Amino acid sequence: MDPRRFEEKFAVLKSGVHECRSCGYRYDQAAGDPSYPVPPGLPFAQLPDDWRCPTCGAAQSFFESKSVEIVGFAQNQQFGLGGNSLTSGQKGLLIYGSLLIGFLFFISGYFLQ
Repeated sequence: MDPRRFEEKFAVLKSGVHECRSCGYRYDQAAGDPSYPVPPGLPFAQLPDDWRCPTCGAAQSFFESKSVEIVGFAQNQQFGLGGNSLTSGQKGLLIYGSLLIGFLFFISGYFLQ
């Protein structure tokens, strides 16, 4: 086996979402928590110490950070025109959407007078 295989590191982005391990409640940094009230944009690490899960009352230590793994290696993310920072679903949508638009342009040529 190639020893360089162990050096490969995939790029991982933090999503700003933390999920309660007890009940599955998701704290989204972009939305905040209107029941506490926590303003939108407040990071999970800056929540007040007395903030608890609004569903089950679990402490902040019961929450785990959700992250998104990006297709490609971390050292290659600075190359390209921004395509290296897309997730696999976004890349698929971009590729197949472009093919569909190209096909529609091709077919529309048959309807010209």
